[in-house]
Amino acid sequence: MDKQSESGSSGIPAGNFVVDAPKQLAKEATWILRRCTKPNRKEYIKIVQAVVMGFLVMGFVGYFTKLIHIPINNIIGGKTRRRGKNDTEGDKRELTFKTEGQEYAYVTKMVGGSRLNAVSVKGENLLVHIRGSMRKKVWIVTGNLVLVSEREFEKPKEGAMRNVDLLVRYSDDEEAQLRKYGEIPDMRPKFNEATTVDEADEDGIEFNADAESDDDDGPNSADAKHNDFNIDDI
Repeated sequence: MDKQSESGSSGIPAGNFVVDAPKQLAKEATWILRRCTKPNRKEYIKIVQAVVMGFLVMGFVGYFTKLIHIPINNIIGGKTRRRGKNDTEGDKRELTFKTEGQEYAYVTKMVGGSRLNAVSVKGENLLVHIRGSMRKKVWIVTGNLVLVSEREFEKPKEGAMRNVDLLVRYSDDEEAQLRKYGEIPDMRPKFNEATTVDEADEDGIEFNADAESDDDDGPNSADAKHNDFNIDDI
């Protein structure tokens, strides 16, 4: 067998391929570099043309990439989306039932000082305090079902609404499940039209999760101008 057949079609000699192949490739690369360093005008022109074409291609690719990555603002909705953005929480968390010292109530009115008015399913008027330990932001509007807890350390004053703490705001789906289980009455209470959400004002009020709420026992403060606000949920 002649040397041409032993070396194969690539021109790399037979034998230890792992050792011989890199050596052969290194020789060919060295020969190419030496040839390019010769003062050959045509070869230099080709190299310059190749470099220029490379930059042009890179610039075109970069420009096209920017075109297809143009940021699109406000594609998921505006302020009106905030009110229903947490309505799907029922699909993400386990349904919370009331225990001893807790009760269900419906929000009737927003008041100042991180508080709101509510009426329990038994018909008792409550002053609900929004505590600063809540973390996940939730939008509450008039008519929402909430879970509140009694204050064991505090005795209710005669003639004043009982103070309670907000624990959970239920979504529409969770309210339907509680009604199905018989936890709340089938009929929802009727609310005064004056306490409904003002559709013209959609910003709401945002409560800071790091700030403790006002837990004084005074009567209701001045009515808030907005009937929906943002709190930090559990």
